[in-house]
Amino acid sequence: MKNIMTFLLGIITFSFFACFEDDGNYDYKDLNTHEITIRFSSYTYSAYAGEPVVFKPQVIYANEEQKTSGDTNMYKWSYYFDDLGCVCTERDMNVVLSGVELNKAYDGIVIAEDTLTGAYYSQRISFSYTSQYKVGWVILSDNGGKSTLNLVRLQNGEWYTDKDIYQTLYQKDLGTQPVGLIGNRVGRYEIRVLQDGPEGDLVLLGDGTCELVGTFADEFVDGKYPEGFRPKGFSVGSYVAVMTGENGNLYTKVFEEYAYEYFVNVPLELNNEPLKITHLLKASPGGKTHDPVFFDETHHSFFVMHGASFYDAGRIYQLLPPADWTGMNAPSPNDLSAYEVLYCQLKDAVDYDQNVLAVLRRITDGNLYLYSFDYSSFWYNQYVSNITCSQISSASATLLEDAAEMHALRS
Repeated sequence: MKNIMTFLLGIITFSFFACFEDDGNYDYKDLNTHEITIRFSSYTYSAYAGEPVVFKPQVIYANEEQKTSGDTNMYKWSYYFDDLGCVCTERDMNVVLSGVELNKAYDGIVIAEDTLTGAYYSQRISFSYTSQYKVGWVILSDNGGKSTLNLVRLQNGEWYTDKDIYQTLYQKDLGTQPVGLIGNRVGRYEIRVLQDGPEGDLVLLGDGTCELVGTFADEFVDGKYPEGFRPKGFSVGSYVAVMTGENGNLYTKVFEEYAYEYFVNVPLELNNEPLKITHLLKASPGGKTHDPVFFDETHHSFFVMHGASFYDAGRIYQLLPPADWTGMNAPSPNDLSAYEVLYCQLKDAVDYDQNVLAVLRRITDGNLYLYSFDYSSFWYNQYVSNITCSQISSASATLLEDAAEMHALRS
C-alpha cells in the first residue's frame, strides 16, 4: 500500500505540474477559482471495533465567489488507508471497516480531485480501532466450575456488562476452578488469572484483546514452578518483577526486556533465611512505582526492592524510621512485632515517592489502627517520613472482621 500511496503522491505532484504547464487547456484563473484546502477538527480518529470511522472534511475556499456559492460538486472524493486501499468515495466518510487489526494506527490520505481542471487536493489522516474490552472493571466468575472473564464498562454514556468475553473472542473456555485476578499495569499491561484447574495460571494481554500470552509457570526456568510454590501476588517495577507464593516465598526477575527474562527458581533470602511475604503492596489505580514494596512477617518489617535502574536492580532495603524519630506515637516500619498487618497498599504512588497505607491489629488487645508513612528513594537511599498511627473507632472496627475485604481507592 505504501507503494500505492507513493504512486498517488506522484500523480498529485505530476498533476499540479501538468495543470500549470498546460496553458492551452486551462489558465491560472481556472485553477485559482477552484483551489481548496482540506481541514478536519481532528486528523486522527479512534473507534471501537464494529463502529464506523467518521471523517467530515471542512473545505476552505481560496476564491470568495466559490465560498459564497458553496459549489463543491466538481470535486471527486476518495479515502485511502495503508493495507486497505480506497475505502470511501463520498465527501463525508462514515464507514465500518473490516479486516482491521486492533490497536494499530492506519495512516491514510483523503483526496479531492477537481473534475474540471484535473487538480488534486489532499490531506493526511489516520485511524485506529480499539477493543471495547480495553477499559472497564474486569471480573473473574465461577460458572459451574468454569472460569469466565467478564467486563463492566462505560461506552458512549451507557453501562454494559460483557459476559465470558474470552469465549466471545476466541470461541473456547478460559479454564476451570477460578481463584482470582491480578492486574499489572507496568512493563506490559496484563490480566493474570489464578485458577486451580489443569489449564494452570494464565497470563492474558490487558490491551482489550485478552490474547493468551502463556502461563505463570512459563516465566520460570524449565517452564515449571519451584517445588511447593503456588502463586499469590505479582508486582513489577521498572527493571524488576516479583512473584509471591501462598507460603510467603518471594521470587524475583531482573530484566531489560520484560517478556524475555525468567524468574530465579530460588526464593529471596535475607541473612540466609527465606523471607515470608504476607503482603505485596499494589499501587492504587492510576499510580505507578519503580520499586516493589512488601511486608515480611519473619522480620515484622516493610522492605522495598530497588527497581528504578537496571544496575543493582533486585537489591532489597529495609525501611527504617528517620534519624530523629522518637517512636512515641506510632510503631516503626521496620518493627511491627506488636501488630498483625491485616491490609496494606500503596496510595498516591508516583515513581520514587510512595505513601504506604495499612490496617493493623494490636496483638495484646485486638484494637485496630490506621497506619501510614511516606517514603522516597534517591540513589539507592530510602527516606521514610510522616509516620502516623491512629486507632480506628469501635463502630468502624466492627465492620472490619476477618471476612472483610479492604481496598484503598484512587484518592
